[in-house]
Amino acid sequence: WASAFAQQTAQEQTQPPKARPRPLTFAERMKQYLARTGATIDESKSTSDMIVSNAADAKGGKITVVLVNDRRRNLLGFYIYNFGSVKNAANKEEVYKYLLEANDAITIGSFFVDPDEDIGYKYLVNGAQTMSQAAFESTYFTMTSVARERKPAIRRLLGGSGREDKPPDAKKAGQEKPQLL
Repeated sequence: WASAFAQQTAQEQTQPPKARPRPLTFAERMKQYLARTGATIDESKSTSDMIVSNAADAKGGKITVVLVNDRRRNLLGFYIYNFGSVKNAANKEEVYKYLLEANDAITIGSFFVDPDEDIGYKYLVNGAQTMSQAAFESTYFTMTSVARERKPAIRRLLGGSGREDKPPDAKKAGQEKPQLL
């Protein structure tokens, strides 16, 4: 028995050490997570530090979620735009009040108004630790649910001024400087 053990130990020592797999890049990890959620990825708008994804809406539409690797602040950002703009809203105060109340009521993330006066919704996560698939899915699905639920009320408050359905500017995600509500 002892000689068999010694032989096995000698074989293990002569085998080259197993190569450690290279860690996934931000883009690879996000694409892997998104594939498991059923979301699609817009490769034409995505970069190595920004993934533009689309989650299907039950009404046949889609919700665009932009994932940003903010290396400077070491954060992973989830961003949703396309709610509209307060730029020409006659009732800006009502819109801001609604956004503040929504921020108080939602589970994760917050609504903001960027320098272009577009309304967005974001959630930032510490990028130092790898997020699990379950945590990613929970965040992603919660955010798309909040966007789906809150968008009609925001659009009603904006009236005709925020109804333009231009595609979200993915490059803005992660670079917004929210106005104080």
